[in-house]
Amino acid sequence: MAKTSAKPADRLLAVVRSQLGETESPTGWTKYGSWWAKRHDKPAAWATAAWCDMFLAWCAAQAGLITVVGDHAYTPSHAQWFKNRGQWGHTPKRGAIVFFDWGGTRDIKRIDHVGIVEAVRDGGRTIVTIEGNTENRVKRRERSLANVAGFGYPAYLPEPATPKPPAAPALTWTETMMKELPTLRRGDGKDPNDPRRWDVKTVFYLLHARGHGLAGGIDDTVFGAPLEDAVRAFQDEAGLKTDGIVGPKTWPKLVRAS
Repeated sequence: MAKTSAKPADRLLAVVRSQLGETESPTGWTKYGSWWAKRHDKPAAWATAAWCDMFLAWCAAQAGLITVVGDHAYTPSHAQWFKNRGQWGHTPKRGAIVFFDWGGTRDIKRIDHVGIVEAVRDGGRTIVTIEGNTENRVKRRERSLANVAGFGYPAYLPEPATPKPPAAPALTWTETMMKELPTLRRGDGKDPNDPRRWDVKTVFYLLHARGHGLAGGIDDTVFGAPLEDAVRAFQDEAGLKTDGIVGPKTWPKLVRAS
């Protein structure tokens, strides 16, 4: 059986290509007919019957796709099987099963032959096929659509989706708050219009709550030298880098969010 890691149509085509050049015996016997006869408990004479469709069934079985490609010996029945399943049409597609009527009609009952589409060329006007029982062998053909009665489209299984990496867990409200807090350093709040003055004030009172309060008479909205010293002392106690800057590592310790 072909490797299951390939796409279904590629698996089937790989098996089909591996049979190129296979011929029937002088008596008309083929391994495809013999296999199909045994599979369906038919007389041994089926091994010498017309084998274009049994060839496809054999290949589909090797690729593990017989349930979606079909298991037939009679081409009109195979075509009707696709039509009944809503998988019949007239647009050539790679991997489609192509049915021929040498009389040039689209009448399913008049279908004579079957193959598989390996490639579509010339904007859909020409197809490259691989067929069994064409000149008594498995052969690659290039054909126009003149004698194509229609196409069966196997319901190849969709490829497994590539697993997405797990989504990052949602931030807690405290983590969100920490991300939104500004980085504060000496000099912040000096300007009376500096909006960070109120964040400096928050640091002032958090330090007081953590045992590092400042003496009275200090402007609690300006990040001056006394406040910087208090921040360094707190950072040292908390095992942080003592840089005197209130940033993403110092804020959580002050708020006790970590």
